[in-house]
Amino acid sequence: MTLILPTTSRRTRSTLLAACLVCLVPACRNSGPEMARVTGKVTFQGKPLTKGNISFVSTDPNRPNATSIIASDGSYDLQTTDPSDGAQLGDYDVAITGQGTSEILDYIPKGKKAAPKSEVPAKYENPKTSELHVTVKSGRNNFPFDLK
Repeated sequence: MTLILPTTSRRTRSTLLAACLVCLVPACRNSGPEMARVTGKVTFQGKPLTKGNISFVSTDPNRPNATSIIASDGSYDLQTTDPSDGAQLGDYDVAITGQGTSEILDYIPKGKKAAPKSEVPAKYENPKTSELHVTVKSGRNNFPFDLK
């Protein structure tokens, strides 16, 4: 016995395929906490900070921190897990260092060699003393910091 199935038109198959894809798209979205893009520029005494790092330290212990290297023009683009993914929504204390990454990695205490010197006052390197606080909101966030 042979089972004969009705043939379907191309149009019907295309419609069914499109309907399946529409149903799958919501399942592909990130189901984690909402992230927001965070960029900005760091200046020190009115001039761009040409090297260093910026850290957004979460005030909620269940939310991850976000960091970025400061570019030579003073700009930064935060990352939590992936490049430029920003930060989760919420409140953060901010810490800024004025040391380049290579200076930190190259520093190995030998004899009387001094540790690399930061280009910003030490108070900014600690999120508890920097007095820099931000709230990341949905959408694009731009936080410029002018250090004194």
